[in-house]
Amino acid sequence: MVEESQVSDPAAAGTRKRMVHSFIIAPVASLVLVAVLYFILSPQIPGHIAMHVGPDGVGYGSTQLTIFIMWAVAAVVLAIGGATAREFMKHDHWYQKEKVIAVSIVAVGYGVIGVALATVLSTVGVSPDDVSGDSVGAGLLGFLGFFIAAIWVYIMVLPRGKMESVG
Repeated sequence: MVEESQVSDPAAAGTRKRMVHSFIIAPVASLVLVAVLYFILSPQIPGHIAMHVGPDGVGYGSTQLTIFIMWAVAAVVLAIGGATAREFMKHDHWYQKEKVIAVSIVAVGYGVIGVALATVLSTVGVSPDDVSGDSVGAGLLGFLGFFIAAIWVYIMVLPRGKMESVG
């Protein structure tokens, strides 16, 4: 049941709208983008990709399985971040630390999306015989770029964290 004060408060309506866009629409659209891009480009991507580069060499694995795992991890992390932010807002416990927690969790989800996108894009057109560890570096850069971008966007879009009084 919606209280009358919630209906007439434009600030609360704006915050709710931002929360829906930030924690439902944007993450779902991002996950759909990864899935669609992968399925469109999958004929041009080798069946195995580098999953690990270390002192013992390059470890390879199934491209399809790797991308699916990244997609699933991103979906779970984004859902956790959205649920965390929702609970903080719902209980009117939206302080600076709580905002940092919610933004950080969501940024990790977008970072994983960045790994998936960079991995897909860096392996397009590579023949199965020429697969190298280069996609791992591209994936790390993708994580870093998307993580930082998500932090900035969510800091700007979400309501300010309330000041917490000490003592």
